[in-house]
Amino acid sequence: MMLAFAEIKRARGRFLSIIGALALITFLVLTLSALSDGLFYGSTGAYRSSNADGYAYSTDAEGSLIRSRVPVADAQKYGQIPGVTKASGLGVLLTSGTGPNGELDLAVFGVEPGGAGIPTTLTQGRLPNPGEDSAAAVDKTVVDKGATIGSTIKVGDRSVTVVGVTQDSNYQLQPTIWTTIPTWRAMQASVRPETRGLPPNYSAIALEFSNGTTAASIPPVTGTSVLSTDEAALAIPGVKEQRSTLNSIIYTTLLVAALVVALFFALIVLEKRELFAALKALGTSTRRLANTVMTQALVASIIGVIIGVIAARLLGLALPAQVPTLFRTESLIQISIFTIVASVIGALFSLRRIARIDPATALGGALQ
Repeated sequence: MMLAFAEIKRARGRFLSIIGALALITFLVLTLSALSDGLFYGSTGAYRSSNADGYAYSTDAEGSLIRSRVPVADAQKYGQIPGVTKASGLGVLLTSGTGPNGELDLAVFGVEPGGAGIPTTLTQGRLPNPGEDSAAAVDKTVVDKGATIGSTIKVGDRSVTVVGVTQDSNYQLQPTIWTTIPTWRAMQASVRPETRGLPPNYSAIALEFSNGTTAASIPPVTGTSVLSTDEAALAIPGVKEQRSTLNSIIYTTLLVAALVVALFFALIVLEKRELFAALKALGTSTRRLANTVMTQALVASIIGVIIGVIAARLLGLALPAQVPTLFRTESLIQISIFTIVASVIGALFSLRRIARIDPATALGGALQ
């Protein structure tokens, strides 16, 4: 242990270089992770905060609430299927509206009060009551744009009063408002005149299951398909592709971290082979030399990760709210551990070279 720290102190410049490289890699990975989480959680909150276990869509919608159209009568049919405890209509409208501070981009959700598909992340106030067609709960992002309980939000020619605030319930990066099915239909007719006069329908049917029941075990009603909540979230256009792409970049960057550390310690061992040979000749075991290298790798990676984490969090504080980033503590811990492990694994590749060093090298022999 003392040998490891003595070497770090003596070759301070070299170790500062590897610490700096690992700090930059950690900063990059955490920033990419925050972007990935921001896009994913900002797009799927309406599903993840819901009390629904699954959703039924029209078969041609491919899991998209915007493209799906389900007959009203199907809600009753799903409610009669064994294992389904609740089947409630759900309507969705992506549009713009007007709040206290001007125009807003919104995702309007029409739900059945007390039914399936309602958000469970209420932080203030309440959700609309049955028959309360002039009320709505809004996501916290709407509050951040000037709305409060008692404010009026207008979509088309229909206005609602804010009665509650939810959290983490956005859809496709759009702030959500949660109102009743009749209000959703009125707003849709106001801003989408082409929907007027069409037979009543829902965007989807939200389902709650009894214990042991899964979406895969529910026989779909003709013309519909059933997805679990997790499957529905990944079916949002672009979400799965975004997450897969960013995760691939993150994993590749962690691999680069391992390669950087492996190269660094390989060069260190190569440069100091005569010193290691002399230490072996004086009785220092290969195991002790290996522990020295691993200790140096661990210390360098921990310091680099700490610096990278601090830099990433400072960036998170400086970024404007419009940038969809989310620095989650869980992701921070996971990536920090992965980066340290990747660094240690990279250092392991230098141990074979240490084991092959012949003490005769200290007397002018050749490296075996």
